[in-house]
Amino acid sequence: MNTLYHGSELCEVDADGNVAIPAFLEAAMPGEASPEIIVAKHQGDACLIGYGREHLTTLAERAERRRLAEEDRGEEARSHYHRMRGTFGLSERMKREGKGLRIPAAMRHLGRIDDLALFVGTGDSFEIWNPVLALESDDEHFRALAEFRLRSRGSKTTKGVH
Repeated sequence: MNTLYHGSELCEVDADGNVAIPAFLEAAMPGEASPEIIVAKHQGDACLIGYGREHLTTLAERAERRRLAEEDRGEEARSHYHRMRGTFGLSERMKREGKGLRIPAAMRHLGRIDDLALFVGTGDSFEIWNPVLALESDDEHFRALAEFRLRSRGSKTTKGVH
């Protein structure tokens, strides 16, 4: 059974990448027997993407279907290898430590995560955004959510947010 992630939460991140587990993630992975979480650079947006280890099989199947479709159209395999590298090479385990998670340093760098992270459920995965970058999204509803979360937090980051 696949885990489904839904909801959003703005969380503080310390210098080592430690962050409290957002309530919607905790609900999707309760208890000590929770699944291993993988975090990777999102292939289309300026954020990170996270999912349970079992989702890797789904990602591999999707990539293969896409490769076959591209091959049928006579397209070069180069984009396939970029996708595979992005999906499987630019990823790391996100360790659960007690009531929190540790976002790996390389992933924080790639996602430009600083002292705040906006976690957003996206069904079979979740995203981790620098909330300032979320404010620049081309999705007006997502921008409004990021603005709301920042204002509700009373963050210094909200300076200049209308």
